[in-house]
Amino acid sequence: MITRISYFLIGIIIFQLQACSQKNEQKDKLIQEGIANFNSHKYKDALNSFDDLIKLDSADFVSWAFRGRTLHLLNRDADAFKSFAKALSINPEYSDGYSYRAVLYSINSEPELALKDINTALLSKKNDTTLLLLQAGFLFKLKKIDSSIKVCNYLIKINPTNAQALYYRGASYKKSENINLALEDFNNSISLNPTDPEVFNDRGFIFISQNKYSLAISDFSKSIQLAGVEDSMAKAYAYNNRGFCLYKSGNLNDALKDMNYSIQLLPINSYAYKNRSLVFLEMKRKSQACEDIKISLSLGFTEKFGDEVLNLQSKYCK
Repeated sequence: MITRISYFLIGIIIFQLQACSQKNEQKDKLIQEGIANFNSHKYKDALNSFDDLIKLDSADFVSWAFRGRTLHLLNRDADAFKSFAKALSINPEYSDGYSYRAVLYSINSEPELALKDINTALLSKKNDTTLLLLQAGFLFKLKKIDSSIKVCNYLIKINPTNAQALYYRGASYKKSENINLALEDFNNSISLNPTDPEVFNDRGFIFISQNKYSLAISDFSKSIQLAGVEDSMAKAYAYNNRGFCLYKSGNLNDALKDMNYSIQLLPINSYAYKNRSLVFLEMKRKSQACEDIKISLSLGFTEKFGDEVLNLQSKYCK
């Protein structure tokens, strides 16, 4: 769901840049440069364009907001927050500025502040489906599952074919262990949009809970296929998940291949080392299993997920 939230922000900015170009003809060249550079991932050049726009008019709150988004993509979140704050100080009623900052708060693990900003943005755009989806996502992160479902119900009432709202509601049902309702929503979301890797990934976990490993393997394979080339984290998780299902199915060699590749993509994932230790134990490769157990613990598995790895260490690595 985090990936999706980040994507919304990029989409919002591109749309508003295009709208802005229609209203500020005297700045058209700089705006068009900003759009082109932003869309081409030339963020340093885009930043220069927005800085030049601000030099022309320091009270241009829209350019301050675009500058903030670009700074985030340059991994300068502290400066991005300052730019959004400047935009909102110039125009406290700029709803898009609140939505931009809300996403940045969410990315920086501040869901309470994210929800506060998105609620402010919704004051002037009560039926904006993009903002309502963001609100549902932030509520989900805050474990306000019933509230998240309520927002999704409203979105689905407006548009029963809203695949994203169905996915969000399914994720909330899954979190509250309403597995049948979650599976129904995931199935409907996939039928409407069969190109979303996140839905396949989440449905795969439901199949794991039902011990339907062949179906889970199929969904994780689809998630791997659909994930973007640059989305190495999503691929790492999907390979790890598929590897676990292969392990549970008795296909140890392919499980090990998937887990090795997952760790190559994301070497800080403590869960992948835990899963690979299980494969090594099944293969009677105890020393390698214990090494993975040690790494998993050093990466904070216990703090994040509980005592499973400590128990493995106690049992096999004395």
